Amino acid sequence: MPFSLDLMFGATINVPFRSRLEIEKLKNPMFKHLLLFPALAFATGAHAEEWDLASLPHYQPRQQVSGTIRMGGASMAGLVVVWEEAFKKFQPGVRFANELPSSDVAMAHMIVGSADIAPCGREPALEEILGFSERYLYNVTPIIVGTGAWKTPGGSSWSPVVFVSKDNPITRLTMKQVDGIFGAERTGGYEEGSVAFMTRDARGPGGNIRTWGQLGLTGEWEDKPIQTYGYAQTGMRHFFELRVFQGGDKWNPSYREYAETGTKMVPEGSGIGSHDMLVALSHDKYGIGWSGLGHAESVPGLRPIALAKEEGGPYFETTRLNFQTHDYPLSRNVFMYLNRPPGQALDPKLKEFLLFILSEEGQYTLTHTGIHLPLTGQTLVAQRRRLD
Repeated sequence: MPFSLDLMFGATINVPFRSRLEIEKLKNPMFKHLLLFPALAFATGAHAEEWDLASLPHYQPRQQVSGTIRMGGASMAGLVVVWEEAFKKFQPGVRFANELPSSDVAMAHMIVGSADIAPCGREPALEEILGFSERYLYNVTPIIVGTGAWKTPGGSSWSPVVFVSKDNPITRLTMKQVDGIFGAERTGGYEEGSVAFMTRDARGPGGNIRTWGQLGLTGEWEDKPIQTYGYAQTGMRHFFELRVFQGGDKWNPSYREYAETGTKMVPEGSGIGSHDMLVALSHDKYGIGWSGLGHAESVPGLRPIALAKEEGGPYFETTRLNFQTHDYPLSRNVFMYLNRPPGQALDPKLKEFLLFILSEEGQYTLTHTGIHLPLTGQTLVAQRRRLD
């Protein structure tokens, strides 16, 4: 049964009954602010209660801090502002100055020094890493603060999923096979988060997979060419190159590129948007492509592929839990970047804010925006250690 929760400013809302623990959390003034953001209302039903965050460390202020924290980068669909408001319940002396249009300005803020923290829903491009390291002579510090979106379409750090037409019998692939299908021979690749070009990730043309017969299909499928579909140059494509091509950028010559629908990159009705790509893929039984689960929900006739990190499996389906644990190999993270010189202690107010985000309270806040997924305990603890 629902219960009535009195909010700040005299407002009242009916909230679905969950558990005694969650009710107590909702009554806590620290959490009431979440219900003041209509666009970030609580996800109802199972979404909120799937995550058991009780094992995560509580936020216990190590000291009271004050001053202004300059934030420059992505709003993460409003999540950053929610985190800020929640943190100020613990640290009322802290204020935030926000410049949060998108992830595409995050590293620019780090390079020019106009932000203390740069929230970002993607990995930095090589040019961004070079811009920072050439100015400061050390690398930017990434802190993982959440897992990417699961089914949300649009610019919410969604994770790539490999799709085929429902008429295609393939149900699972290894990451090596995905590389063979979408990639091409290469002399190496850039290591994630650095400017090092590594020849260990080279491979020859023998690794290319160009027909369905190479994947074990027989009969009419055996000699049919594989038609590949995906995105043009974007942060999602960069992530795909990092994880599938080990930082290489050479694609199958058959690769058909599309820009993300609903952005400034492509006008509606152009025929070259990502929605057009998914529709075309759904009618091409010899095709294979990649997009987000949320994008594909509006296109019937597509089937997601289970993936394995290594030959022999295990293979993981595209479930929310497999994304959160990163067992699905193309799961993403969201970050906050710092300019931290080697050997230098972190500014106390920045450290306190990040310790709050990397706590049960901070991850609880994240789960109720309805967009991103929380970190596992192992990942969270590892990121907290990076703040020392």
